[in-house]
Amino acid sequence: MDIVRQSNNNVGGDIIARDKHVATTFNFPGGGASVDELSLLYAKLKEKGGGEASGGSFCEELEHYLAARNGSDVRGLEEKLRDSGRLDQLDTATELKEKAMKAVMRFQSSRTAQRIYTIILTDLHTKFDLMVTPAIQEGAKRREVDMCIQQVLETTKSMLGENVLELTVRDLLSLLYFLGGNCHIRWDKC
Repeated sequence: MDIVRQSNNNVGGDIIARDKHVATTFNFPGGGASVDELSLLYAKLKEKGGGEASGGSFCEELEHYLAARNGSDVRGLEEKLRDSGRLDQLDTATELKEKAMKAVMRFQSSRTAQRIYTIILTDLHTKFDLMVTPAIQEGAKRREVDMCIQQVLETTKSMLGENVLELTVRDLLSLLYFLGGNCHIRWDKC
């Protein structure tokens, strides 16, 4: 076995004595399945002028988000904002929560649009649980928590692709307040 000695090297890349293996991972925000499914749903929505009819009822998964969770943190939006030092957001949060509810209700007759909203709410909820809640639990300052929330909103927005429903980051924020008002998320420690 030969021993290779190197010293006083000045390079702008790698110095390798033998083999170099590089693994490249592509991380698509939101995961591939949701993006693919959203594309199919958008096509249905456009071609059928509203997509598949729902018969006037909500799908089970969306109903989960429309109703307050049982046995969990049943505080209202105002109390959650107060307990987390965010009472300054109350007027905006209340207005945006109402806006989100109206947006979901507007598509009550479309099973296709309901599925799109379910995917978005699930993505927001999951990312909040995985990114924001740990920061809150670790005692992060409000600015740091807000930066985590912004990251959740931006990555969810990028997942939307064609975005046939024309949802903005502010619309996604309204859906977060909607989730908070229906006992799915909180801005203070558990």
